[in-house]
Amino acid sequence: TYTFNDEKFMVAGSTYKLPLNMYYYEMEREGLIEPDAIVSRIGVPLNEAHYKSLVLSDNDVSIGMLYNLGEFDDYKIAMRKYFTMEDSEIDSMYYVDNYYCTRMMMDALSYLYEYRADFEEMINYMKEAQPGQYFKSGVTEYEVAHKYGMFEGALNDVGIIYAPQPFLLAVYTQDVDEWVLVETAALFTAYNEWQNPPEPEKNNTQELEVQYVTVDGIQTETGLEEETEETPEKKPAKEPEATVVQNEAAEEPAAFEWWMVAVALGVFLLGGGIVLQVANPNRLRKRLAEETDAWDEEET
Repeated sequence: TYTFNDEKFMVAGSTYKLPLNMYYYEMEREGLIEPDAIVSRIGVPLNEAHYKSLVLSDNDVSIGMLYNLGEFDDYKIAMRKYFTMEDSEIDSMYYVDNYYCTRMMMDALSYLYEYRADFEEMINYMKEAQPGQYFKSGVTEYEVAHKYGMFEGALNDVGIIYAPQPFLLAVYTQDVDEWVLVETAALFTAYNEWQNPPEPEKNNTQELEVQYVTVDGIQTETGLEEETEETPEKKPAKEPEATVVQNEAAEEPAAFEWWMVAVALGVFLLGGGIVLQVANPNRLRKRLAEETDAWDEEET
């Protein structure tokens, strides 16, 4: 967090519409007002008023929403639900005119971002509003959800900048050019990128180291790195292949399946995933049976 004069009360311009719309969205969610309710004094449905207030920054509609809550003091007191400032910290001018400070706006933005799932429509409207100006002029590579304000020399913007690590920004100015808003947004975005550099691409493909293990005397190529149990064997003196003890009463070679899968199993690491490939047991059984027929029966 970086602050500068964040408790100085200044002309807010249209940034006051940020907490105002938040307040109405919460009343809708709590069932205190219907989204299509007609806002008194302006005769506009509330769902339409949100769009006009946030996207078009319509002053007549927004003022109608403000006084629909009661007197000016009532509205100002209602907005304080989003602020962390104590009574002693709030200048009396807050209650008599359109004055806010950037600490208040940052509090409102923090609330908006924390409960963003409840304000999805509002945030989308803020993303749509005033493209290519204010913060959006300084930040073009990321989405910006903002509420700008301009009135009698005041030039302000507050919003969410969706950089690699989304951050909140509120800037109030008086009698300066828009470049202050533009450059501030660009500066903090660059700082954010520096703090959150993209991770280097990693090549997760690994070469499979071939190992040779002996299972029942048969030397087999496998990629498994785990140990394979070896069984005592009896090799013919002149035969390179191992022998397999067969059970005459059985149609299949005895004690076969436990090692067959281990011999046929290959593990490949591809892009961080694991793929197991297992050979067809019937094919192995048939091949080894054919080889066994050729072995010396006496040795068998």
